[in-house]
Amino acid sequence: MRIKRFLSVLLAVMAAVGVFALSAAAAVKDTTKDVTFTIYALEAKDGSEVAVDVDVTGEKAVLADVKAIEGAVFALYKVGDDETSITIPKDVTPLMTEPTAADGSTKITVPAAQQGRYLVIEEKAPEGTVGKTIPFLVDLPMTNPDGTDYMYEVYAYPKQPVKETPTKLPDPKVSKLVSGDEGKTWGEEANIEAFSGKRAYWKVTGQIPDTVAEFDVYEIGDILDNRLFPPTANEVKASVEGKELPADKYTVKVDGQTISVNFDVKTLAKYKNKGVDVIFPTAINVNAKNAIGVKIENIATLTFTKLSKGGHGDTTDTDTENPPVDTDTEGGSGSDYIKTKSTISTNIVRVWTGSIEGFKHDKENKPLSGAEFTLYSDKDCKTVVGKATSDKNGIFTFTGLKDQTYYMKETKTPDGYQENKNVIEIKIDGKTEPVKKIDVLNIPKTDLPLTGGAGTIGISLIGIGIALAGVMIVVLTLKAYRKTRIAAA
Repeated sequence: MRIKRFLSVLLAVMAAVGVFALSAAAAVKDTTKDVTFTIYALEAKDGSEVAVDVDVTGEKAVLADVKAIEGAVFALYKVGDDETSITIPKDVTPLMTEPTAADGSTKITVPAAQQGRYLVIEEKAPEGTVGKTIPFLVDLPMTNPDGTDYMYEVYAYPKQPVKETPTKLPDPKVSKLVSGDEGKTWGEEANIEAFSGKRAYWKVTGQIPDTVAEFDVYEIGDILDNRLFPPTANEVKASVEGKELPADKYTVKVDGQTISVNFDVKTLAKYKNKGVDVIFPTAINVNAKNAIGVKIENIATLTFTKLSKGGHGDTTDTDTENPPVDTDTEGGSGSDYIKTKSTISTNIVRVWTGSIEGFKHDKENKPLSGAEFTLYSDKDCKTVVGKATSDKNGIFTFTGLKDQTYYMKETKTPDGYQENKNVIEIKIDGKTEPVKKIDVLNIPKTDLPLTGGAGTIGISLIGIGIALAGVMIVVLTLKAYRKTRIAAA
């Protein structure tokens, strides 16, 4: 007969301890047969603790819409055939099952000589379950549903609640790129010509997961290096696939070197599985210490506070300032939700600007001040990049230069020195030599001819030339006079 038809005097006990024992008046037990007992550990649908389903008959059941529990171990204690207590008997060595498999099942064979009633105790509850299965009694063998025979293959389906683990919402990804040509090309490094006011553009891309609607906060942030001038809030733009988002769908805040862009998650939900770009410019402070010829690193962040579904009684919360909240505002059983706050960082990107450091001097390496130099970006020296003048130490600099070849001419020479007409070709390469050092030589002018030098020889040659010219004039005059006398005679 069925479990629910067990002796009426034990109905109350069955409800409390899950008695799973049957008797048969008409059937004759075969005491020479071994009995196999298969236990299926299952998850209780409603979270309550129950021993067995009330309509289980000991036969193999068809399982539908149930979840198996893997790793449960059961102990079978032999008790008296009329035992109704679930107290573990003393001095009884139990039969131990193997841990339940992925389908929740474990099978144990009870030898024929050990047929009888058993108290079944869950010896080991798997991690994630709540408590243990309520102990229950079972007769091995037991009668079939009609009570006409004994069954030597018996099945039981004990159930227990499982702690509902938080739903794992995948963390979004975030990356960063930089451009030295106003967004035409992007990479992890860029060199800019800060001397002429050019700025680097930064692009932070945050992935929009399909679960973004469950996020409480989605914020892209950046703390700029002190060698970078931050943008204004109006210069920070957000877009998806090149299309700028409406200004009221995100909030930009620039506080000193800190930039934060907070998004409306409902708006982002329309673009799930795409990327949202935050683009803004910065200028290099060429007057800051270690700003020239040095790669300035930058990392952005993505901060998100998401609502993850949690289990009953689970108070895990990584955000101590915001305890778990119950989203079921209408009452009922509800579901606990956990706020999980995370901040992840981007890859490292770098920007730099090169420089030329020149030393103006004479043949004795004496510094010369007041020399002016003009830097050009073309070989024909038509496009001016900038001008620099040597100081009292003979030093002149061009800062904020892009990786390329420049051309330099001396356009003003110090007093008392000859002009240096050479066009100097200078190549800036931030990867190998972002600060290019050069020497420029000038020699003094010569106002008086030097003894025995080219000046004396020149004057002597001029005098000889004049004397020869005088002789020629005299000779020619005499010849003309003679011709005149002959003609007259």
